[in-house]
Amino acid sequence: MTDPARELADACERLSKPSNKRGDDHLAEHFSVPTWSTEFFQIIFCLSERADQLGEIINNLEIDEDYKKDALIHIRHIKKAFSRETMMHTWHQQGITYLSRENIQPIKMLSPLVRKKISYPKLDDSEIDEVLKLTDDLEKWLSKHQLNEQDFIRQAILDGIRQFRFRLERIGWLGWGYTVASLRDIIGAYLALERGIVPNKTPDSEAVLKKAYGSLRKIYEKIGILKDVSNTGEFLLKAYGAASLVMDSRVIAGLLSHAD
Repeated sequence: MTDPARELADACERLSKPSNKRGDDHLAEHFSVPTWSTEFFQIIFCLSERADQLGEIINNLEIDEDYKKDALIHIRHIKKAFSRETMMHTWHQQGITYLSRENIQPIKMLSPLVRKKISYPKLDDSEIDEVLKLTDDLEKWLSKHQLNEQDFIRQAILDGIRQFRFRLERIGWLGWGYTVASLRDIIGAYLALERGIVPNKTPDSEAVLKKAYGSLRKIYEKIGILKDVSNTGEFLLKAYGAASLVMDSRVIAGLLSHAD
């Protein structure tokens, strides 16, 4: 198992190697993306936002206030490693200073406390490859099957899949935060489809639902979230609960009551 604190600490440790390159070039090379490309901004956003979200978790931990204050200071320093100012300087001069052991180790040591609040499976390389293949197959299939009049639903499913795959492939983050949020988008999109929000269901829309349900079920089972669920409705509800997904209760109530 892993958790948001350990994932962030591990990612920062991988980036903390000395380099005479400028900060933006160092990060772009590490993640194998072009400097200042869309993918580059997405990765910087993921790292920075994870630090913010971890800060919120730590704020709610039952620990002494001075420990909490110190931890939040370390998180702010880590965030500075991904600022534009740091990117413009040699990584060895600034970036590696913010991602020093002094800042990373306290975050890693908080991992056991954070894990009591939020935890999820830590996949090995072969499991990541398998989940990525499942998402890739589903994306390719959906891309070939247009929904004639309600294409926004298919697009929502595709967008969620692409974001999930990007974050897992580039940063290696599976469960909490962005990757789970992306799966929520996928499930929410076809929950709307399954509950009849799309009027006049067509053979194409029914086929999309069937394929999405089957593929997502495999993904959830692979990452250890879902077991022994038979029907589509039960699968959706179990998936929401097991993944601790957050969604407006009124929206859920509306989706569940809008049956055919």
